[in-house]
Amino acid sequence: MSARSLHDEVDHVVDADIRPLLKIHGGGISVVAVTPDGLVRLEFEGACRGCALQSVTYAVGVRQRLLEVPGVVEVSMNGIKISKTAIERVAHMYRGYTFRMDGEPAEDRAHKG
Repeated sequence: MSARSLHDEVDHVVDADIRPLLKIHGGGISVVAVTPDGLVRLEFEGACRGCALQSVTYAVGVRQRLLEVPGVVEVSMNGIKISKTAIERVAHMYRGYTFRMDGEPAEDRAHKG
């Protein structure tokens, strides 16, 4: 996947699955960078900037959802410092939950193909 098409896919997922949920709470998110090797850097906007649950939203929803995009290998959020171990624990606890607007968990989509 080229850098441009990967960036387009990340933008699409953010627009379709992430922004609408954050907007409910007066927040938002911007895509700061998408590198050709699959690193995505984001930044919270609006009410999300001062929210005490930023790390949870990042680890449970945003990061997990974007890692489902083919070609994305890592997702970081400006201003969020959370250890790899903590991210792995959170991912394990919330496995099966989704941040997708269609509500379909990644493992269900994988078994359809």
